[in-house]
Amino acid sequence: MNTTDTRPLAVVRASSWPSLFDCSYKWYWQNIFGLRSLSGGAAHLGTAVHVGTAAYDQSILDGKFISVTDAVDASRAALAAPENEVAWDEGLTPALADTYAVKLTARYCNDIAPTRTYTAVEVKCTALDIATKHGTVRVTGTTDRVRQLQDGRKGISDVKTGSRATEILERGGRRAVTKGHHIQLGIYTLMAEQATGERLDGPAEIIGLQTTKETPCATGEIADVKTPLLGDDKTPGLIEIAAGMLKSGVFPPNPKSTLCSRKYCPAYASHCKFHD
Repeated sequence: MNTTDTRPLAVVRASSWPSLFDCSYKWYWQNIFGLRSLSGGAAHLGTAVHVGTAAYDQSILDGKFISVTDAVDASRAALAAPENEVAWDEGLTPALADTYAVKLTARYCNDIAPTRTYTAVEVKCTALDIATKHGTVRVTGTTDRVRQLQDGRKGISDVKTGSRATEILERGGRRAVTKGHHIQLGIYTLMAEQATGERLDGPAEIIGLQTTKETPCATGEIADVKTPLLGDDKTPGLIEIAAGMLKSGVFPPNPKSTLCSRKYCPAYASHCKFHD
């Protein structure tokens, strides 16, 4: 750790960590240089559903108990009033997004919320400093939920929407897709621990709300989201690897990323020469 300079190597939003390890070059242009793409319709829908479901859960913690209809109205209001311009396409129109917002918010409130005991909703972390041998990485962001399990342990729950938010199991039934989410959930867990002052040893959870005709919902757990980030005696964690990238200024491109396109990368046409 650098003991002579206490300034962080970078301030990293928790939600951006997965993209750092998908295409670091894209991550650099978005998060260090500041290039931005228009928010897609799917992302905006997810934000809107977060607003309504969070309002419902927070009302329970506050003892106010708003109705499911009120929660749905909050989602629809957020969908209708985006903070920034939204890039809609034929696959997801504003009208279809409104339909999904109604169904998914209601499904969450009726099917998921009654089965969970939350102790915190929308937990904000303004600055979590993580020291590594390369320097300090500062993380900011908001954790969706902290839930308490029946055995007394606590863990985080994160709401995800999307067309592939759940999957059918071979033995029948559904579960939320958890693959690829452990990095983000690990950061959210560390942030929630700092913000609440509690140790979160329970499994992290994805709550999947799927934007398909049937609008299924399901949950899925990841037992250990901290070790991949923090590492162990034999292997450095992803935070240390990220700090090395930030220290060196080397951010490798990934032309095979599924998000390597004009639609998802603001540097695709203007700065990146690797995809061709």
